Amino acid sequence: MISIHALVRSILIGIFPMLSCALIHAAEVDSFTGRHALNDSGQFLDQVVNVWMEEAIIEANKPSLLSLFSTAPPQGCDEAQLMGFLQDRFAGYLVGQLESFANESTAVDSISTAFTNSIYRDFDFIESPTVSLTERLAVLLRIGDVYVGSDKLGHFFTEGYGYYERYVAEGGQSALQHGELTESTLYGELTTGVFSFADLAANLNGLRFWNSILAKNPDPIQSTKPISPYIGCRDGKWYRRRPFHWGDYIDLLWDEAINCNAYRNEVLFNKVNRRIAQASDGKQCPLHGIDEQQLKRKYSDLLPLVYNRQGVRVLKSFNQILEQYWDEIVRELDMAVE
Repeated sequence: MISIHALVRSILIGIFPMLSCALIHAAEVDSFTGRHALNDSGQFLDQVVNVWMEEAIIEANKPSLLSLFSTAPPQGCDEAQLMGFLQDRFAGYLVGQLESFANESTAVDSISTAFTNSIYRDFDFIESPTVSLTERLAVLLRIGDVYVGSDKLGHFFTEGYGYYERYVAEGGQSALQHGELTESTLYGELTTGVFSFADLAANLNGLRFWNSILAKNPDPIQSTKPISPYIGCRDGKWYRRRPFHWGDYIDLLWDEAINCNAYRNEVLFNKVNRRIAQASDGKQCPLHGIDEQQLKRKYSDLLPLVYNRQGVRVLKSFNQILEQYWDEIVRELDMAVE
């Protein structure tokens, strides 16, 4: 009888040409090689987000094409139109817009590591098809006191929006389960060999951001905490009520050198551990400790879902993950085919 592992691998090989664009989304970051002091890019990236949000609001306040041919009086403050323009501005399909911006901007002080010099350079195609094929790594930058990969900015806005849609439609548990599934399969462990808890932390905080746009639902982490919306409606027009700050969301869990990854098997685990030690003067992940009580105050009961307390390690068996999420995997594949 064919194993679940072999079955899913056969499925993915069969549809790989069709899913290749989606799989390219699964970039990794090397948070160890060449790590050195960086200038804080937080204030600059705050400004970028606030400008882009203002641009989306301006677009959302324009009459829609359909309204130009309608005899009905204009309604104003179209929520779907607003969210659509914000999504277009922030949530990229393959690579998030801010992720690409941070990768290319000379105003962002960053560390760029070539795949051939990275902690992932020993991964082969069978072990990690997306990383070894594309050799695409995110840059490392600093926001406040936290070192984060530019890929986390993409996770925050793009995966965060996916979390938000599921949170509104099905509740918080569905959103978190979907995030763990995607990190275990197409956007993580299955295609890269890497399960990133830091990705999940960025995703969850992205949900909080999108939920705060209009603040119509409780905060997904602290349901009793009042939310001040970013955008309000006045006289039939959207307007920004308060500015965005990365410091409201980013914490040390976004740093993969602190919130360590898990790997699919011992082979990948050993390859990465050896390269981390070479890049970090014999140190391993985590590079230093973390204030768990402070994190507990922020994340409450959700902390175990986004924080790897055990350090760099091998994840539970591949078959266990597939059996746990088999029905959801089939649904995701069906959506990809459609």
